[in-house]
Amino acid sequence: MHPPEQMLSPSQVTDHCHAFLSDCARSIDLCAETPVLADIAKRLRSQVATKKPKPFDANPLPALANLSLVKDMALAKRFQMFAPGLPWDYSPRTSDEGTELAVCDFGKVLDMDGLDVGVIYVDCHREYPLHNHPPHELYFLVSGTAKWRYGQHLDYESLTAGNLIHNEPNDWHGVIAGHTPVLALYAQWC
Repeated sequence: MHPPEQMLSPSQVTDHCHAFLSDCARSIDLCAETPVLADIAKRLRSQVATKKPKPFDANPLPALANLSLVKDMALAKRFQMFAPGLPWDYSPRTSDEGTELAVCDFGKVLDMDGLDVGVIYVDCHREYPLHNHPPHELYFLVSGTAKWRYGQHLDYESLTAGNLIHNEPNDWHGVIAGHTPVLALYAQWC
């Protein structure tokens, strides 16, 4: 992570976040194998194009100590530059309070009307617990090799950066990180 004297300003973080989300939308569009995923890429591009920044405070969590290991794609390496300046939070699905997992809701940085978009960070050899919820959800794996349970699968499957995952409403899903942290963009919609 950046030492405090190198911390980016909130407006710089917002600019980097905007570029990151634009690049993720392009990547999702290239990888989309179904009309549903192509539509979400289009909706994400549209949301990001408005670039309505919101005021926020940085909240780097202890889980991000291994952020330097997030580097499978150029997107992941660029994410490292501004990640410490994001408004991170811990997942309510765990009791680690940000020591092993971190979640950043990009809706706290940019006005993302109609989509719930963010990233999950799961530290090395840690698990984001199995769960389900009513909205559809897409994951775009930005970094890490991990075991994912998703969709209608009953078993965990090893996936790497660049993969897309789509969960229908109430599909059970979770992830177990391997030797490197997992960084995945998520988008939820009804």
